[in-house]
Amino acid sequence: MPNAADTFTNSFAAGEKLVIARRAFFSAGRVLRRADWSDAVNREVYSKDFFPHGHDYLLSVFYQGTPREEDGMIVNISEIKPILARILEPLDDAFLNDLPAFKDRAPTLENLIEYLWNQLPSRIEDGVLARLCLQESDKFWAQKFADSHTADSHTADSHTADSHTANSQIMKLTRKYEFAAAHRLHAPTLSEEENSSRYGKCNNIAGHGHNYGLEVTIEGEPNADSGVLIAPAELDAIVEKEVFERFDHKHLNVDCPEFQNLIPTSENLARVIFEKLQPALKTDSRRLAKIGLNETQKNYFEVEAA
Repeated sequence: MPNAADTFTNSFAAGEKLVIARRAFFSAGRVLRRADWSDAVNREVYSKDFFPHGHDYLLSVFYQGTPREEDGMIVNISEIKPILARILEPLDDAFLNDLPAFKDRAPTLENLIEYLWNQLPSRIEDGVLARLCLQESDKFWAQKFADSHTADSHTADSHTADSHTANSQIMKLTRKYEFAAAHRLHAPTLSEEENSSRYGKCNNIAGHGHNYGLEVTIEGEPNADSGVLIAPAELDAIVEKEVFERFDHKHLNVDCPEFQNLIPTSENLARVIFEKLQPALKTDSRRLAKIGLNETQKNYFEVEAA
């Protein structure tokens, strides 16, 4: 006889959300170039993407809802598969610039995820479109989110019309970097024995090092003319100045004034990087949303904007 405490109902606690995801792949070519801009301006905005190239794209589609009592599902995956196939068919093995959707705008990652968002139904069965993630490489991806209030209200109202509210959506762009640095974890207020006990091998007097993986996530509105949230070259230059010049191939304890009075744990390093990048990336149309720092394959640290 099951214990009553181990039984579940279909009722969700306040604030709980359940999301399902389906992945799909497509390959496409493109060139990022505006005919009314000079080659110099195009290269400044689009960098190497000014030249013909292509990507193997990975699309992840997320629908949010409450599982039905009769079958335990939000959406039957078999209902999502043909929808994705239909939407991606004209993109797969295509040159994106030739498609009508990109006749008057560059097929940037941001414009492409916007196009896909508008092609997808806002509701499939009991699931509401909550998020898209479109990855053009393992170092560069975009995400588009429904505003949480909008998604919640759609979920609560099964008769909501199948439409998207443009001003209730959020776009985020993430670019991944790697830098190498050494550090020693040692608290001057603790004894040698306490330091050794607390930090273990990381208290080695000579220090040790890591290949840090850095993910920089920006959110905001893409520029209407260029179709980008930030020019990749501009983002790279800011990260180069604020992160690489300060910390790459440095001993954090010895070479970096930021850690003269601050223990260079990865928690503190993530916070310092966020505080250096935040003002450098802020404009009227975008802001730094989050940085993620992989110290090792097992240890990850994150700082998110308030």
